[in-house]
Amino acid sequence: MVLLLAALTVPNTVAFHSLSDVDTTPTVSTSSKKEEESGQDYTTFNPHKDQQHARSQSLQFAPSLSQIGPIRAPAALAKTPGATTNLEDFFKPQNFQVVLPKKALIRNKSATSLQALVASEYQTKSWGKIDEVNQPQSLAESPPSQSIFEDTAISKDPIGAPPETSRTTPRTKIARRKKRDVEYTTSNYTIQPTTLGNAGLFSAITAIEDKGAFEDFFWVGTLGMPTDRLPQDVKEDITDKFLNDLDTFLVFLNDTDMNGHYENYCKNILFPMLHSQVPDVPKSKAYQDNSWSHYKKVNEAFADTIIKNYKEGDVVWVHDYHLLLVPNLVREKYPRAQIGLYIHSAFPPSEIFRNLPSRLDLIAGMLGANMIGFQTEDFRYQFLQTCSRLLNIEATDHGLVLENGRFIDVFGIPMGIDINTMNMRRQLSEVKDNMKELSERFAGKHVIVSRDKLDGIHGLKHKLRGFAEFLDQYPQWEDKVVLVQIATSATQDIELRDTVNNLITEINGDWGDLNHQPIVYLNQEIDYPQYLALMSIADCMLVTSLSEGMNLTCHEFVVCQDGTSSLKGYAPLVCSEFIGAAKVFDSNTILVNPWHPRGIAAALDKALSMSHKERKQRWQQMFEVTQKYCAEYWFKTFTQSLEHAWKAHNARDPSTVPRLQMRELRKKYAVADKRLLVVDFEGTLTTWDSPKEPVITVPLKVIAMLNELLEDQKNIVYVMSEQSMDALQHMFRNVRVKGALPDAPSRLGLVAENGAFIRKPNTSEWTELVKLDISPWRKGVMDILGHYTTSIPGSSIKEIRSGIIFSYADAADHQDASHKAGELANQINEMCENLGVSATPTEKGLYIAPNHIDKRLACKAIEKEFYKKGGSGEPDFILVFGDSYEDECVFEWAHGIQDRNENIKVNTTVVGKRSTLARSAITQGPSGVLAALEKLAMVKDSKAA
Repeated sequence: MVLLLAALTVPNTVAFHSLSDVDTTPTVSTSSKKEEESGQDYTTFNPHKDQQHARSQSLQFAPSLSQIGPIRAPAALAKTPGATTNLEDFFKPQNFQVVLPKKALIRNKSATSLQALVASEYQTKSWGKIDEVNQPQSLAESPPSQSIFEDTAISKDPIGAPPETSRTTPRTKIARRKKRDVEYTTSNYTIQPTTLGNAGLFSAITAIEDKGAFEDFFWVGTLGMPTDRLPQDVKEDITDKFLNDLDTFLVFLNDTDMNGHYENYCKNILFPMLHSQVPDVPKSKAYQDNSWSHYKKVNEAFADTIIKNYKEGDVVWVHDYHLLLVPNLVREKYPRAQIGLYIHSAFPPSEIFRNLPSRLDLIAGMLGANMIGFQTEDFRYQFLQTCSRLLNIEATDHGLVLENGRFIDVFGIPMGIDINTMNMRRQLSEVKDNMKELSERFAGKHVIVSRDKLDGIHGLKHKLRGFAEFLDQYPQWEDKVVLVQIATSATQDIELRDTVNNLITEINGDWGDLNHQPIVYLNQEIDYPQYLALMSIADCMLVTSLSEGMNLTCHEFVVCQDGTSSLKGYAPLVCSEFIGAAKVFDSNTILVNPWHPRGIAAALDKALSMSHKERKQRWQQMFEVTQKYCAEYWFKTFTQSLEHAWKAHNARDPSTVPRLQMRELRKKYAVADKRLLVVDFEGTLTTWDSPKEPVITVPLKVIAMLNELLEDQKNIVYVMSEQSMDALQHMFRNVRVKGALPDAPSRLGLVAENGAFIRKPNTSEWTELVKLDISPWRKGVMDILGHYTTSIPGSSIKEIRSGIIFSYADAADHQDASHKAGELANQINEMCENLGVSATPTEKGLYIAPNHIDKRLACKAIEKEFYKKGGSGEPDFILVFGDSYEDECVFEWAHGIQDRNENIKVNTTVVGKRSTLARSAITQGPSGVLAALEKLAMVKDSKAA
C-alpha cells in the first residue's frame, strides 16, 4: 500500500541564488566547490546512496543552531504602538535562512533534525510573497475588481518583467530589484523546507514517519511559489529531484490559476465562510465567478496528477479546504479507490455554508471520499446537517447515505502534536538561556502569552478589548500583568491592522509608564527558541479566536507548562469556546466568549488568581488529552477508519453484488423444512403509486402469488410497509388460503408503519411494538408542513399512527422540491432533537417519526415467535427482498441469524442497483421480484426443483 498525501503545498520548496549574493551569503548552490570540498551536500537527500548510514546519523541529542548551518542576521522587530519600554528589543524575528544539510529536509526515510522543522512550523506568508528567499515573482493576471464600483483596468505584466502596482512601497521595490538579479537554471537552486503550507500536517507526518508507522508515501502538491518564469528544463529538473529524492509528485500551476485559487477564492471567500463569517467581498459577481473558475482548475490539476500516478491499491488522502473537489474527481476515474478527506479548518452551520454559490459543487466534491474527517464533533455535525439540508440525503450517527445507497463515513478526529520532538527542542541551550533572560526581564510580572494570525478570524480586537476591560475592572493587576501578543502574517485588512494598533496604543497609554508596558506587540513570528521560552515562563495563555479548527498552539502551551523544564509550571489556558481545542480540553480550560469583554476580564482574573493545586489538576487533565490525541493517534485512527470504511463500501458496491441465481435458490427452497420470506412492499412488490391516492392498490398478480406461497404449509410470509394498519389490512384482505372462512385470520404476516406495528400470521390483532407519545411534537410539525405544502405545489401530507409522511412525488419541479424538503428535514430535526423525533428522507419524500422506529423492531418480534413456548421453531431457509435504505437493517438481521447458525440458508436480495448489504440483486424491479416468487411458489417438493 502506498499513501498519496495531497496538500496544496508540499513540505519543501526551492530557492534560487541571487548573483549579487553568491560570494556574500551562506546559501550553497548545487554546483558549489565549497560543497565538494566539505563533502556535505546541502541540496537533496538521495535515498539510494548510503541510506543505512543516513539513518544511523539520526540526532540522539538536541543540536544548537550553530550545528546546522550559518544564519543570516535577522532584522529588528517593529516597536509596539505606544511602547514605554524596550522589551521588544530582546525578541528576534523568526529566521528562515537556515542552511540545512540534506538529511534535514522533510521527507520520508530521512533522519530527523530537531531544527529542520523550525522553518515550517508556522505559515506566516502568503503564496508568492516570501521575501526571505529568492523565488520568481508572480506573473498572475489581475483578477476582476472586487467591487462593482471599481472597474479600473490593470495592465497585464509582460513576461520577463516584474509586475508593477499603483502602490509600490520602497521595500517592495528593493525586494524586486534584488530578485531580478537571478538566473533560473538547473544549477542555481537549492531545496529547503518551506515556510508555507500546513505546518501541523508536515510535523505530524514527519513524527509518524520517525516512529515507523508507515513506509511508503508520496506527497502531492505545489512548491508554494510562482513558476511561470521558470524555463521548462528547470521545471523538469526540479520535478525529477523531488520525485527521486523526496518522494514528491509536484503539481505545476500557472501563476494566474494559483493566485485566483488561493488569494482570491480560498482566502477571501471560502476560508471566512468555513469560519462562520460571511465576507463583505466579493461584491462583484465577476470577481467571484472568476476566482471559482481558478479554484476548479487547481483542483482538476491535482486530480490529474493523482490519476496519472495512481496504482491499484494506493490510498489517496486529501487535506483541507483548498482541494475539496479532488475526491470526487479521482472517484470518477477510479470508482473503487480508497479516498479520505480531512478538513483541518472549522466547518460552519448550514445557514452560513448555504450562502456559498458553489455550495453544491463543493459538497459533491467532498462526497467522493470514502471517509471525511473533522477536528471536532461539532464540525462533523454541522457538515452532516448541511448535507441533509442542501441535498436532502439521510444523515446517520456515523455518516451519510446517498441516493444510490452509498455510505460515507464522517468522523470527528482531533489532530495533535508530536510531544517527544517538542520536548527535545525544549532542551536546546538557546531555549534555556532565553527562559532565564525572559524571567529576569519580566521579574515581578505575570505574563499572559498569545499567538494569533492578524486576521478577522482570530479575534485579536476582541482580545484587546477584553484585556482593557480586565485592567479596568481589576485594578489590583494594573502594573503586575504584561500581555505578550505575537501577531503573525501581514493582513490585507488595513482597517483591522489600524484598529489593533490604535487599541494597543490606547491601552499602553492608559495603563503604562516608563517602567511598565501592559502590552508587548510582536507583529511577526519570533525566533523559535524564544517562542518556546516564552511559552514556558508564561502565567497564562489567552486565545480568543472567533472560530478555529483546532489551534495546536494550545497543545504546545500545555506541553511547555509541564512543571519540569518550565520555571513556574501548570499555567492555566483561557480560550474561546469556539475553537477545537476547547472541545478537546473541555472544562479543564477557562472558556470565554470573545464577544463578551467582561467575560474575558473575569476569566483572566480567575486564571491569575488560581491556586497551585487547581492549576496542576487542570493541567494534568489537559496533558493526558494532549498525550492521547497526539499526531500518531490522529494518523492511525484516520487511516484505520478509512480502510474500514473503504472495505465496507466495496462490500456494498452495486458492481460487486452478484445477480440472484434462481436455480440455486430453488434448490435451497425445495429442501427446506421451514421457510421464512420477508418482502418489502413499496418499490419491491409494487411500483410507487401517487401518495394522493386514498388507498394504494395491490396488483392481482401479487395477491395470487402470495396465495400460492401460503398454500405451502412450510412457508411463513411477512410483507413490510410504511402504510398504516388499516391500509395494509384492506389491501391484503384477499390473501387467504383456499377454503378458509371469510372471517378466518389470514396466514400472511404484516408489518405496518416501518416497524411500529405487526400483525402475526393466523391472527387478526395488531401488536404495537413501540409506545407512541406523539402529542408533544405532532402539532408543531404539522404547522411547519402546512407552510411547505403551500410552497411546493403537488406535495402532500399523510398522517399515520407512528408519524407523518410528507411526499413531493407529484411536484412539478422535483429539483426545487427536493431542495426545500432538505430544508424542511433540517428544520424539523432541529426543532424535535430533544423529543427524539427526526425526519428521514425517503423516495421523493420524508418520513417523520420517533427515532427508535425502524424495521429492526419487527425483525426481533418475528424472531421471538420462533423460540417462544409453542412457537413454530427456527426456520432453515430465510429469504429477504428489499429496495431501500430502510431495508438494510432487515438484511443485516438475516445475516446475523446465519452467523449464529450456519445451517440456516439465508438469501438477501436488493431490488435495483444500489449500495447494499444484500448478497444478491435483481435489476428488473418489482416485476423481477414477482417472477422470482412465482417460480418458488411452483416448487412443491424437492423433486420439483
